[in-house]
Amino acid sequence: MDISEEREEAIINNMTNAISKLDIELPFLLMAGAFVPVSTIISQTIVTPGAAFINVIGIDGHEIAAFLNKKENLRRLISKVEENKKSKEKMKNDKKKYN
Repeated sequence: MDISEEREEAIINNMTNAISKLDIELPFLLMAGAFVPVSTIISQTIVTPGAAFINVIGIDGHEIAAFLNKKENLRRLISKVEENKKSKEKMKNDKKKYN
C-alpha cells in the first residue's frame, strides 16, 4: 500500500501534535532514533500483522505500516518533533524572561 505525500505530511503533523500534547518528545526521540534502521522490518513484522487490531482504536494500521516502510518518513517525523520541541522550549524560556 502506498500513501500520498500529502497524507504522509498529515500523519507527521498529527503524530507530532500528539507527542507534543502528551509532552513525550524526549522519550520519543530516544526510541525513534534507534528504530530508523529497522523501521521497514518493524512495519512488515509488527505493524502489518497487527493492522486489524490497530484499526480497532481508530488508526488505519495499513496506512501506518506504509508510512513506516519508508525510513525517510520516520526521519522527517523525528526532525519535526525536534523542531517542535525547540520551539516549545523557546516559548517557555521567553515566558520566564517576562515573568
